[in-house]
Amino acid sequence: MAHKLKILITFSLIIVSTIVFVFAKTVNPSYTVSDTTGFVNEKREYLEHFIKENNIDGLAIAFFTKNEIIWKECLGKSTYNKPINDSTLFGICSVSKNITALTVMFAVQERLVDLDTPIIKYLPDFTVNSCYEESPAEKITLRMMLSHTAGFSHEAPIGNNIDYRCNSKQEHWNSINDTWLKFPVNTKWAYSGNGFDLASKIIEKVSGISFETYVKEKIFFPLDMKYSTFSDNEVINNDNRTEGVVNPYVKINHKKIPVIGAGGAYSNIEDMVKYVQFQMNLGELDNKQLLEKKYLFQMYTINKNFYGLGTWIVRPNDNDILKTFYLSHSGEGFGYGSTMLWFPEYGIGCVILGAKPFNYNDIAENITTEYILNNDTILNNKNLNIGYTPVFNPDEKFNQKFDFVYPKNEKKSIAYKKESIIGKYELILDNTQGKWFTKIVAFLGIKVVTVKVSQKEGKLLVDGMLGNYKLEEYIPGLYFSDDGEVFDIRNSVPTFKNIKLRKYSDK
Repeated sequence: MAHKLKILITFSLIIVSTIVFVFAKTVNPSYTVSDTTGFVNEKREYLEHFIKENNIDGLAIAFFTKNEIIWKECLGKSTYNKPINDSTLFGICSVSKNITALTVMFAVQERLVDLDTPIIKYLPDFTVNSCYEESPAEKITLRMMLSHTAGFSHEAPIGNNIDYRCNSKQEHWNSINDTWLKFPVNTKWAYSGNGFDLASKIIEKVSGISFETYVKEKIFFPLDMKYSTFSDNEVINNDNRTEGVVNPYVKINHKKIPVIGAGGAYSNIEDMVKYVQFQMNLGELDNKQLLEKKYLFQMYTINKNFYGLGTWIVRPNDNDILKTFYLSHSGEGFGYGSTMLWFPEYGIGCVILGAKPFNYNDIAENITTEYILNNDTILNNKNLNIGYTPVFNPDEKFNQKFDFVYPKNEKKSIAYKKESIIGKYELILDNTQGKWFTKIVAFLGIKVVTVKVSQKEGKLLVDGMLGNYKLEEYIPGLYFSDDGEVFDIRNSVPTFKNIKLRKYSDK
């Protein structure tokens, strides 16, 4: 057993170990305020060390104004052992949410959709479960879905960040109908991919063409983003791509991303610079206003939790000096990591794409703020006439946890009659990256990816890979966690947060 445990620890370390390398601003930089070459050399040296220390195969970074590139660098190799270059495709994960929101704005401009009309006008067959209100689908709007205030859970039962199977878009979209809302519509904030995926479905319905094609026609083609795509077939047919690294020993296994509008876009560093610069120029391209500014301003207006529509509105760490904000989105998943951000009042932006999940946003923010703080020309020429000013709630804390108000249900039972929820569960890994690991741990007789439900002092508790929560039974076999997620044991395959589980112990 000791030998088996050693093998298990070895494999576990291979998968989950990451050396945390913290980026620190240079307090006394080695370059002068006008010495861009010195700045670039210093940051290049940092990034080369960063990717080596964190075992990142390939990374691309760009640092730019709204009209020109200050610095662009491609480091390392793709998972196919080709040098990363300007055109190498990366999955950009949740940065896709910003693209989806921008796509919706083009549809609003064309009067195909309205942000505040209930989505059942566009999806008449859409339903969703709620323990708070009748017919919640009649209240949910595109604005709520793009601002994470509709109440959706993050994952869908079919096609999610655990389930890598190649399901159809329709199967994925339809499965959202079976989910439960976390809170009453438009009362709180919870990060969710489901709203963005439904937004992509609405675009298909109202435009009469695929979401992938509509995005190309409205954004990718006009901005000359030659290789950017939401089409998995186009990704597979592009030899200049890198796969996301989930398993360091299987680096060329392509994983179709099933979350379309929430995380399905692929792009490269050259295209992403053009994309951010388009927003930095407030929808103008070659002296032509492709998207009216008012639609972008709606994206940059805070709804709740410092989030607009597909956009984070953030005050940087050095805000005592800069007294500004930046707009951004980041993404991690399916072995990729990405971030984009720009400071509208200083006219500086940054994009980072990586072949491994990582918090690249902190790196981008620190590089950008350091450059601004050490460049008097930029620092002293802050533009306060950009056309909009975000309103920050001084009492709101970033990513604060909402208080779940459990709905009383007189029909609930003390315990589910058919089967007790108490016990240990493993996640069902329906993906090629997970299957090899599942086979190994099955051989060792050890469960690693687990969820445990226990009872303590009369209270049900769940802990494990999907988080630690209290549970309350709403109806027989259906439980809510204290952040509004559902644990469902009513069917042959139990689920928690819409992730499929297999029970292997009643203790």
